[in-house]
Amino acid sequence: MRKYVAAFVIAGFLAPMLSGCVWVVAAGAVAGVSAARQERTIGNAVDDIRIKTELSSKLVDRSADNFVNVSSTVIEGRVLLTGRVTSPEARLDATRVAWSIEGVRKVDNDIEVTPDGQWLDRPMDIYIRSKLSADLLLDGDIKDVNYTIDVVNGVVYLTGVGQDQAEIDRAVADAKAIPEVKRVENYVVLKTDPIRYGLAASAQPRAPVEPSTADSPDASDSPEATGAPAPLTH
Repeated sequence: MRKYVAAFVIAGFLAPMLSGCVWVVAAGAVAGVSAARQERTIGNAVDDIRIKTELSSKLVDRSADNFVNVSSTVIEGRVLLTGRVTSPEARLDATRVAWSIEGVRKVDNDIEVTPDGQWLDRPMDIYIRSKLSADLLLDGDIKDVNYTIDVVNGVVYLTGVGQDQAEIDRAVADAKAIPEVKRVENYVVLKTDPIRYGLAASAQPRAPVEPSTADSPDASDSPEATGAPAPLTH
């Protein structure tokens, strides 16, 4: 644990002084230490850092103003987009950009459209994320290192790899137990799920997403609309 923290601190300190592939190598060292305790491999962890870095760069190049409130989580090539944009077109564009990156296997777009430019409640989101991280760490029945937490305006997004369904359900319950949490979106997959190896779509059930002012859900995120590769068939 101390080695992981030390590596993270060192990489974070050096980040402003590094660029390009040099930073990827430094980040990869941190990923290697972290992945040693995770279900994903060191190679997956390094690829995820590359995908996330490239995605962030492409979104900024596309429109820094449109995507300033958009964040991404990448686990084994599965991309989760969260945050807010001011138009359905920007939301769809973020999906297209994600699919354009080599190594992306799946894209889930949970970006909300808020034409009024509503501000995000950053302090509360940070509190919720910190509280849930601590709860998962202290829960002896959860391998917390395999979970990634993102919080946007009180909505918790869980991603990662669960040991079994009972563990995933427990993590979701821990999130829902925090009074300030408005909703929990579960994107965690089982460690035996074939999607981890790009073999098939995940069968992980998810609760329906509450409707927003975003574009209609029927076709906006389909492979045809977003430029995604055709689904694999076996």
